[in-house]
Amino acid sequence: MKHLKINLKNYKSEDVNLIVDFLKRGKIIAYPTDTIYGLGCDATNARAVKRIFRIKKRQLNCPLLVLVKSYCMLHDICHVSKKQDQYIRSVWPPTTRDAQNPNYKYKEKPTTFILKSRGVLPSIVAGGLDSLAVRLPKNDFLTKILKNINQPLISTSLNISGQPVISDLSRLNVYFKADTPDLLIDAGKAKKARVSAIIDIRDINKVKLIRQ
Repeated sequence: MKHLKINLKNYKSEDVNLIVDFLKRGKIIAYPTDTIYGLGCDATNARAVKRIFRIKKRQLNCPLLVLVKSYCMLHDICHVSKKQDQYIRSVWPPTTRDAQNPNYKYKEKPTTFILKSRGVLPSIVAGGLDSLAVRLPKNDFLTKILKNINQPLISTSLNISGQPVISDLSRLNVYFKADTPDLLIDAGKAKKARVSAIIDIRDINKVKLIRQ
């Protein structure tokens, strides 16, 4: 496992290029997200996604969360009605257009939405369901990676399923004995061990808060 130490406030373009190269080659990364440390890969690469399940010892019927770089990418992989789009924009980080709207209000809590899938990603990502859990991160580092790989990115907690999230990155090789991530992106200890809220808006008239 390659170890890459970075500063999220002052990272280098060559570091981003290295990460993107790993992802494009179907490799697994352990990386800092806008919530906790996660395991990730190119969400369009079925073989890499299957390895995520194997590393985490996760049941195949348990869906994975997907990060997108933009609303356009969201619409590419999910069915999104005008009403759903308006709801999402009231919660997710603002686009340039949104930021120019004086009435726009942004909620700081990272939020994942469950929407109907278009079926363009490997079915294993959604655990065989017809829905996807999707989030737009408010994080310059993640956004840069997403824009450079130009594909959705898997984001799942850095742990064995059912066990606590790893806080001591130096013990990854001990923790993941059978199979380890290919690249550890070490940005130091996560400031907040928080997870995203999850809201099911497949039926926009009956919005369901799954996790807050």
